[in-house]
Order: sequence, then C-alpha cells, then structure tokens
Amino acid sequence: EKFIYLTYDNEGYMNTGNQRSSSTQLGAATTTTPVGKKSKGKPTPQKNMPMIMLMHKPVYMATATVSHMEDYVKKLQKAKEAAKEGFVYLHVLSPCPVGWRIDSDKVIEVCRTAVRTNYFPLWEAEHGKPRITVPVANPKPVSEFTKLMRKFSHLGEDGIAALQEQVDSRFKLLKVLCEADY
Repeated sequence: EKFIYLTYDNEGYMNTGNQRSSSTQLGAATTTTPVGKKSKGKPTPQKNMPMIMLMHKPVYMATATVSHMEDYVKKLQKAKEAAKEGFVYLHVLSPCPVGWRIDSDKVIEVCRTAVRTNYFPLWEAEHGKPRITVPVANPKPVSEFTKLMRKFSHLGEDGIAALQEQVDSRFKLLKVLCEADY
C-alpha cells in the first residue's frame, strides 16, 4: 500500500494512565509495572519496532525526534516522496512528561540526550538499506539519559548496566547492518 505510517512512541499506553506496553523500556516504572518490594519496573526489554519494520523492507523508514528538527523535516520530505512508491514507516520518539515524570520544558533535552547516548539513534533506510543520519562520535553513557526522568530513578547500578548493555547491543547491530554490502 502507498501510505505513511507515523508512530509517536511515548514508550507506553499514556492515554490510559501510563501502562506498560511492548514499547516500554526495560526497567521503566509504569502504573502496571510499579516499583516496590516485588517489582523493579518492566522486567522485559522494549521491542525494537524500527528494526522490526526494517526487516519488512518498506520503501522508506526512519527514526526521528523533536530535538533534531532539521533531520526530522528531511525525513518527512523523503517519506512524502517514497509513499508514491509504497509503504513508509516513521518512528518518532515522543516523551510523555506525565508518564516519564519530567517537566514539559525538558522534553527537548530528553530527546537530545536520547540521541547523544544512542538510546534512540537517528537513522533511515531506503529499500531496506539503513544508514545513520545523525552520527554520534562519542556517545554519552545511558545514565546521562536516565537521570533526566523519574521513570528510571529507582534503577541501581545493575539496572543501568543492563540498559546500557541493551543500548550498546542494539546500536552495534544497527552499525553492522549499515556497513553491510547489499
């Protein structure tokens, strides 16, 4: 089908009270994965929807966020053109101040830090061939991202280390796919 599917990913079901979803990150506190004696937040990793969509080889797909508007606008323009050929998927990181427990004036900083830590790398794929659109030369540790919001405030060193391992592993896979000879 020739259309654009745009996902605003707030990492949860925010309209129903910040419930956990498949998009909720490992360790995040939500109303259905509260932190307490028996729970340390969401016990399973978030599904990597951009990577899942890449495997379906849409004509065009990309990740974007509001902290990098020039990159986002370019991707919207490419999406509009690519939709003339077929299916397009855009995945936009869109923090929910209430669910993420951040002040609304911190949303841009949170998005920027998500990119700078490779928590949310910015990339695109044309006909299944990915490339990173905003390279990060020296990524900051994921703890720089998690400390900006209270949904991760309960994570100790082990929780942060597990999240860092996931971020590093996912980014390594993305780099391998970007460097692959198709």
